[in-house]
Amino acid sequence: MTAPLAETTGPHPASLSKIARGGSANLVGAAGGAVLTLLLTWVVTQGTEAGVAGSLFALTAVFLMVAAIAELGSDVSLSKFLPHFLVEDRLADARATVRMAALVSFAGGSVVGAVLLVLRSQVADAVLGDTSGTPGSRAVAVLAVCVPLAAVTNTVLSATRGLTAIRPTVLVDKIGRALLQVGFVGVALAAGAGLGGLTLAWALPYVVATVVAISWFLVIERRLVARSGPGLPPSARRDLWREYAVYTWPRVISRISQAILQRADIVLVAALRSPAEAAVYTVATRLFVIGQLGTQAIQQVAAPHTSALLASGDDRATKRVFQTVTAWTMSLTWPFFLACLALAPLLLHVFGGTQYRAGDDVVIVLAVAALLAAAGGPVDLILLMSGRSGLSLVNALVALGINLVLNVLLIPPLGIVGAAIAWAAAIVVRNVLGMIQVSLTLHWLPFSRLSVIVGGLALGFFAVPAQFLKLVADPSDGVLVAVLAVGAAGYLVALWKLRDHLALTAFTAMLRRRPHPEPAGVLPTADETKPVPMS
Repeated sequence: MTAPLAETTGPHPASLSKIARGGSANLVGAAGGAVLTLLLTWVVTQGTEAGVAGSLFALTAVFLMVAAIAELGSDVSLSKFLPHFLVEDRLADARATVRMAALVSFAGGSVVGAVLLVLRSQVADAVLGDTSGTPGSRAVAVLAVCVPLAAVTNTVLSATRGLTAIRPTVLVDKIGRALLQVGFVGVALAAGAGLGGLTLAWALPYVVATVVAISWFLVIERRLVARSGPGLPPSARRDLWREYAVYTWPRVISRISQAILQRADIVLVAALRSPAEAAVYTVATRLFVIGQLGTQAIQQVAAPHTSALLASGDDRATKRVFQTVTAWTMSLTWPFFLACLALAPLLLHVFGGTQYRAGDDVVIVLAVAALLAAAGGPVDLILLMSGRSGLSLVNALVALGINLVLNVLLIPPLGIVGAAIAWAAAIVVRNVLGMIQVSLTLHWLPFSRLSVIVGGLALGFFAVPAQFLKLVADPSDGVLVAVLAVGAAGYLVALWKLRDHLALTAFTAMLRRRPHPEPAGVLPTADETKPVPMS
């Protein structure tokens, strides 16, 4: 028997309005970051040969992978602990936990960076081939030095989100760092830089981001203390460390597996095939990553509010947030990926060039996986925020095992399509496992009337017209773009007409009033986190 569908009309819980407000800001940042990500990819592919571009993409994938590992689970742990501590008036514990997490991330980043630095020649040879030589070794050395900076930056920004301040993530990470990378890499290309110079230009913005992120967090912290007071006396440091470690250690392993899952395919394509094929694969997968930015933007905001609702024991409101966030995620990602299914060759040509159109099958495989994952909802977030990090770990390890085995088996004969199949299989398996676990432990399903309506609208306005046209004719790229543009207009009109049924009034309410903003980083009081009665 399926769970009853959530009500979708009537007043909305304060949590939905707050998620909508923070999510809107984060979506703006995600959109800006998406444009800058595509722009950086375009600058690199147009400014240098495919072999150099693929080498840069592969090495930066290694960097992002080890930097995520070096965070040692702080991203999710801070999103869980900080809202709990603030609801319980444990401000001193919240501040101590942030410093503890930053210290752990810096230590982890330093160790990983040191290992990378010592083994720079071996890493370069393994990723790029034995012919990479000095340029590859120097590039790895540059990235190794920046690993602890990236780990600390991500941890501090996670702390600001845990304090419900979204602006630092938007301006420092999604916009600021990405904008500097485009500018620095563009200058390096204009100066005729090789792999080492391009890598340095790509990595330098992390230095700036670290300084700005730490400074911004300290400002938020001072405002929080001034508004809320010191709170309860601090817990014993040993107890705090134990509380943090017990929750976080499964997340550390899960984060390692997730980082490998997200980046290892680029490295394996470069190692098992060639850097040139890795460049094509990277351009193709950028569309998938960009489509996921909307999901990430909403879930980053939803995580601390979900944690606060669970802390207050309001399961009904939490379930409603879960199902509503699922529908909102689908409303963003389904149109994007359905458009990618129709326009894959054109998009690859625009953002890479003629030689990159070979990645269209990669786009199609990952787009289908993304559609299924969005419909499955933020099940991993629910597991983590409800304290079931062990289940999340099991899912991550199973997905990683599937991904690595299929990569090794499929990349040699199938190339980049094999890597895409491996990633898609891992995504779907992890999502299905999470859905089953949430259903068994909390008796919730992500499906609701909202998601059915959103899915039907997206299929009707994007998939049906484009695929029918392809079936009965051989439309040009221009015709397909025009059909999808008309579909997008109709889709937006339909969303507006059905805004009450789709819980979108949580967003439209922001257009009718301009409330005085709360000081950045201040969590709503306990009363504000309680939902208003739903009719």
